[in-house]
Amino acid sequence: MTVDIIGKSPPNGVAVLVVGAGVGGLMAAMECWRHGCNVRIVERAKGTATTGDSFAIGPSAINVFRNYPQMQAENERIAYNPLMKFCDHLGNCKQGPVDFKELLAGTSAAEGKRIYRHSRPKFHAMLLAQLARIGLKVEYGNEVVQYWEDAQKGVAGVALKDGFKIGADLVVAADGLRGASWPLVAGHPIPCRSSGDAIYRVAYPVEIALKDPLVDERFPLTDDDRSVIEMWMGPDYTFSVWRNHDEMSWALSRADPGTAAESWGNKVDPEEALKFTAEIPGWPEVADRVIKTTPKDQLIDWKLMWRDPQPTWTSPGGRVVQLGDAAHTFLPQSGNGGTQALEDAVSLGTCIALAVAEGDGKQNLSDATRVHNLLRFERVSCLQAFGVQNRKKIRSEHSKEGKAGPPGGGGGGGGNGKMLHVGKWILNYDPEDYTRENFHKALAHLRDGTPFQHTNTPPGMLYRPWTIEGLLKAHENGEPTILDGDWD
Repeated sequence: MTVDIIGKSPPNGVAVLVVGAGVGGLMAAMECWRHGCNVRIVERAKGTATTGDSFAIGPSAINVFRNYPQMQAENERIAYNPLMKFCDHLGNCKQGPVDFKELLAGTSAAEGKRIYRHSRPKFHAMLLAQLARIGLKVEYGNEVVQYWEDAQKGVAGVALKDGFKIGADLVVAADGLRGASWPLVAGHPIPCRSSGDAIYRVAYPVEIALKDPLVDERFPLTDDDRSVIEMWMGPDYTFSVWRNHDEMSWALSRADPGTAAESWGNKVDPEEALKFTAEIPGWPEVADRVIKTTPKDQLIDWKLMWRDPQPTWTSPGGRVVQLGDAAHTFLPQSGNGGTQALEDAVSLGTCIALAVAEGDGKQNLSDATRVHNLLRFERVSCLQAFGVQNRKKIRSEHSKEGKAGPPGGGGGGGGNGKMLHVGKWILNYDPEDYTRENFHKALAHLRDGTPFQHTNTPPGMLYRPWTIEGLLKAHENGEPTILDGDWD
């Protein structure tokens, strides 16, 4: 098969099993293939995912598409480039519309950089199309119930719900936040608890929403044909609405009444959202009109759960490695889940390539996963903490009526520059280059304790292990936290 791929390595004899066909799993499969591995992908779902609303992908993750020119062109074609408008809790504009670039740190750091906004189903379809071009396919309907490894023999694998077992030299657990890899990796399931919040979220064809003339009038495209994301921020809820060329998307976060669930299948009637907005004094009619245009079978009530960061993502023998949400979950306020899953995929593939090149081939795969874990954990942990703190600051910054603006400066909201603000240490990170530059330094650190200094985290930050409860308490008490350092 002739495919235009940059940096394709010859076969290396390494068999990789990827569990999970989400964004991170598909990208990991492609990167492992690009570096010469024989890749197999299994997924619990019965078919291609068509659910989801939208998400942001940062330039650090988009970098990987340079190695897949057709996918790079497709990404540019399907991506949105919306403006942002910041409003008070009733939709009165306080600042904007502003370009996403105004949220990037420093003009020199942001030059040539862009935050991409994507429809989740379209982005997923783009990855699947690239997968097909290189001859890989997803084996759907295969639910993994157990992970295993034999470190002595240098193999690992999974057991499926139907009793069938699949083995490989390396297993990538990319099966999401409810995957089955934690008993092997940590020895027990990882506990989670409710954040106390839930979010109604949905995206549907824009022509459905625009049948309502008031909605059509209130949420137009700009004169230069760009869409606008509106953020309505208050102390007890956050409402966002985005009308673009193809979809109407809205989300409403609020206290969880006990009906939400952490599942794309937890669909509710839009009337449930209207019951909540009916209790908000002064809530605009047009916002309810948007909600009323929502198809009855599409609104998801998603429960926002908290999980403390887990520093170990590899099995004891290093033959199973977690990736994306399976290793680290993000609250929506971080805006980083998709980006970090893609960064993971690039980092892991590069580590495998460098470990295999050491000369012992398959014998060094445990080095690859452990170095990957070391290079990625602190960066990811910083961004997880950012999401937790962002949730709290969004409420505190807008606790007074009419106090809104782009969090972090430039508007009535004030802030300290950390909310919705993308710092240079995030913008300028290239996961493949960073891994190549630091692989052997990190490996020496793991083998003999040679000092190693991360440079993909906020400059000046001294990493402190944290829990969600401890982070919030320390912030309230004015004590040092992981969020110290130069986040710009």
